[in-house]
Amino acid sequence: MRDVIRVLKTPLTLLALIALVVVGGTWGWANAMAPVPPRPPAPCVVQTIGPKLTPDKVTLRILNGGFQGGLAKRASLQMRAYGFNVIKVNNTDRRIQKTTIIGYAADSPEVLLVAGFFKDPVIEVDARADHSVDVLLGSVFPGYVTKPAQSVPLADGTACLPAPAVTASPSASPSASPKPSTTPSK
Repeated sequence: MRDVIRVLKTPLTLLALIALVVVGGTWGWANAMAPVPPRPPAPCVVQTIGPKLTPDKVTLRILNGGFQGGLAKRASLQMRAYGFNVIKVNNTDRRIQKTTIIGYAADSPEVLLVAGFFKDPVIEVDARADHSVDVLLGSVFPGYVTKPAQSVPLADGTACLPAPAVTASPSASPSASPKPSTTPSK
């Protein structure tokens, strides 16, 4: 009996190790080929900004959900002229009829400020963590308000706004690079 165990011990150990390598390799391959999960949005940061919220503190994404080409681009130019931070201009797969403002809550100051720039908008809420605002422009675009309010009063002078983007600061002394020669070489 002892001889049988001694003879079978090595092949059984090798089979167990091969099975372990195959299972581990299959698991590793499946996880390596899985799609990368999307990055969660950065939460908003409570900032003291004074008695009123102005357009320069609001972050917008403007998306065209209708059939009129270039509508989102024209709207972004209009909103940038008022000082809004437009971070994305694109189309959306969602087809809508009327201008739709999507934000954290219907009574959020940033949503109220943006909605005040459009005629008869529909307001939708999604409790987004970063307090940015999406403007979806539909097939029926009634236009802009003639004289929109340039600010919204804040109860306590603070607002939860998107975290400022981290940008690389320019170096204090620019590096000297050789200038190209304009004389032809022989």
